[in-house]
Amino acid sequence: MAAFGIFPKKVELQALMKFYDLDGDGNIGYEEFLSGLREPLNERRSNMVKKAFAMLDRDGSGELTPSDITGVYDVSQNPEFLEGKKTKDEIL
Repeated sequence: MAAFGIFPKKVELQALMKFYDLDGDGNIGYEEFLSGLREPLNERRSNMVKKAFAMLDRDGSGELTPSDITGVYDVSQNPEFLEGKKTKDEIL
């Protein structure tokens, strides 16, 4: 999986969804999220991943939806927003 910048573009987010959303339901479940990680996780790393997933899973559904990500992603420092090229909604 390619590395993405801190401010991913729409096409990059779509690629991430396609990569992680193995069953194609439009959401990323915890198991799908884990399967996208390359190395086997030791207990410490596994706990870190669980915490990161829980931070993104704002509604506690066990799946990452676009609205979950929108709730935690702050576009205010996105270069395209700062330059006035795009609105917050366009970036999201």
